[in-house]
Amino acid sequence: MPTRLLLLGIAALLLQACSGIKISQDYDQSYDFAVLKTFAWKPNENNEYGVADNDLLDRRIRAAIVDNLSAKGFAFLESGSADFLISYHFTVEQKLSTSGTTGAVSIGGYRGGRYGGIAVGTGTEVRAYEEGRLSVDVTDTSQDKLVWRGISTQTVSTHSDPEKTTKRINETIEKILAQFPPDEQS
Repeated sequence: MPTRLLLLGIAALLLQACSGIKISQDYDQSYDFAVLKTFAWKPNENNEYGVADNDLLDRRIRAAIVDNLSAKGFAFLESGSADFLISYHFTVEQKLSTSGTTGAVSIGGYRGGRYGGIAVGTGTEVRAYEEGRLSVDVTDTSQDKLVWRGISTQTVSTHSDPEKTTKRINETIEKILAQFPPDEQS
């Protein structure tokens, strides 16, 4: 029984690790991020960025970005000239995952002796899921050029309640912006 519980615990940890948020960043290595103090939203007259036809999600993402950058000491400007502009892009794509041949080994015992077995599955499992990609861009206003981009990818659920959606967005934005500004000494 304890071995069974241990195996179930390990399987739960592995599944949790697989469903995590993957984060990466790219940035201009010659740019001096220390000069950045104030930010504003990049103008979006032609709907170049954001979430198409979902104002609720757009407001959640914007609030999470402003809250996170403000907590880092950057000042948000509703108007005026900011040091950098923020924009984001959110897309959801249908993905497929497959699993090939599977196998298992079982060893056990009973009062009359020992037994063991090997199982091999030959079928392939195909699973459809939706993968969301959220990228946050930082554009230098004085040069009008992209200087930093943070990207997250993760499996998304389109049938989540508002509290879970807000929590997931906040976690995602926090992880993305944990890399901003980049630590150039590493």
